[in-house]
Amino acid sequence: MASKETILQELGLSEGETKVYLALLKLGSSNVHKIKEEANIHRTTVYDFVDKLIDKGLVSYVLKNGVKHFKANNVDKLKDYLSEKQDKLKDILPDLQKLQSFIKEDFSVEVHEGKEGFKYWLNLILKEGKDVFGIGIEESEYNEKYHYELENYFKKEVELGIKEHIITRKSAKFVYSNKNLEYRYLPDEFFSPTHIIIFSDYVTIQSFQNSATIIIKSKSFSDSYMKHFNHLWSIAEKKP
Repeated sequence: MASKETILQELGLSEGETKVYLALLKLGSSNVHKIKEEANIHRTTVYDFVDKLIDKGLVSYVLKNGVKHFKANNVDKLKDYLSEKQDKLKDILPDLQKLQSFIKEDFSVEVHEGKEGFKYWLNLILKEGKDVFGIGIEESEYNEKYHYELENYFKKEVELGIKEHIITRKSAKFVYSNKNLEYRYLPDEFFSPTHIIIFSDYVTIQSFQNSATIIIKSKSFSDSYMKHFNHLWSIAEKKP
């Protein structure tokens, strides 16, 4: 069980205030000299701690022959002190909650290399279970390099009800015939070959030259790229 000193300090009293307050509870009405001896602290600091306890409503004083004698108020005053602190917290709680809403978003960047990195990315899509949106996709490159991995992935995608919406080029030599994949086509001169995939709160970039998969987790990034995707989707053709 925690000591009286520890609990009083947890309730908001400093170490010095705690020593003075407990000394006054024990001594009753006392002058600074007696408080100093009982609390075992320097005389000059006794005044500082006493003043703070008076401000908290825990201590009061009377004058006897021109000398201040201090005493601890009824211990019920501790409840009043805590109640006042709770009331102050209630007053500012709405403002604190507003501040909390501006906490920076969860943001991370990962780079995964090779086939294992690619498989990690596919599993992440399946784990999120949200529709996929692709910009600048050359399916022939995916099919050539990751044919077997994608074959298994597409089966799981269908089972989970995930749909893909892919923007590719008019002159694309290959696209998948899967029913859950929908393609639209841009003229080659407007087509950017950077492979960008958006799903859930993620934006990912595929670099076949470096065999790297860059995964960015950011809701603001995802929202921004989705606006770009929606614009391109609206002007792209349904058939090449």
